[in-house]
Amino acid sequence: MKTLRFVVLVLMFTGALLGVTQDTSAQSSDSIYISETGHWIWGDFLRMYNSVSDPLLFFGYPITDDFTDPITGQRVQYFQKARFDLVDTDQGPQIQIAPLGQLLHETGAVLAEIPTDGPTCRMFDSGFSVCYAFLQFYDTHDGSNRFGDPISEVEVVDGRYIQYFDYARMEWWPDRPSGERVVLTDLGRIYFDKVVANSELLKSSPPANIAGNLVNPQVRVFVLKALIGVGEQQTVYVVVQDKYLRPVENAEVGVTLYFPDGSKEFYRLSESNEYGISQFSFTTPQLELQSIVNIKAEINIRGEFAVGKSWFRLWW
Repeated sequence: MKTLRFVVLVLMFTGALLGVTQDTSAQSSDSIYISETGHWIWGDFLRMYNSVSDPLLFFGYPITDDFTDPITGQRVQYFQKARFDLVDTDQGPQIQIAPLGQLLHETGAVLAEIPTDGPTCRMFDSGFSVCYAFLQFYDTHDGSNRFGDPISEVEVVDGRYIQYFDYARMEWWPDRPSGERVVLTDLGRIYFDKVVANSELLKSSPPANIAGNLVNPQVRVFVLKALIGVGEQQTVYVVVQDKYLRPVENAEVGVTLYFPDGSKEFYRLSESNEYGISQFSFTTPQLELQSIVNIKAEINIRGEFAVGKSWFRLWW
């Protein structure tokens, strides 16, 4: 509580400092609003979405904004055909694509009576073959990286040929035009409806100018210790306010630390609380004394983006 009072007092009485730490230019290049489904893709999620040649083919449209999964505590975002998970790795937080094929496949389906050998088929290490149009589609679209290995034979579901892969499911639609007869199933939507089933997350979040309710967010970034020792605990506070300097709750917050050697670390924080504050603590790295670590906080609130900056110095 003492720390919270300190931050609030700083916000109230140090207007000059606020002016120095503020940078509220919109980060339009780091976000996109998808009007077809009424959802935003931003930050690491957008970078992953745009990392493929045809995002609509592999992922489809977003069906939610990114949110904190109540079970895993990770930030996730659902798309028609996929789910993106922001996970902690040895290289820092990274987006990984959930293996929805593995999560949704169930054994016991009727198998298609088709040959699975010969030059039009290929056996995989998983013990299953991919054949004919499915194999052509797999090879054309870098299947080993985009779909993973097959985890089933060709099955018959609702009168249609399908085959499961680690990250996808292919369907055969013979009534479609040539070249469009293999379709990727909307596994993201199927898994969301089956497991998450939260209709609130499906509701659109239109841009503020469409909703007629501009927030004009302001971002302030503070550190607990401007001068700190190597290996000590540092805390970063991100304070989000509207244009009237009122606290903004439920803003999505990301913080990047920039080190003198050019490396950086990204952290996804919890959403801002009722006081407009999100915070996190970490151990300061082993750097040369008097090194400066720069901090950039990026926030998103209903499609409005803003940035705040700060820094601290390793002094002993």
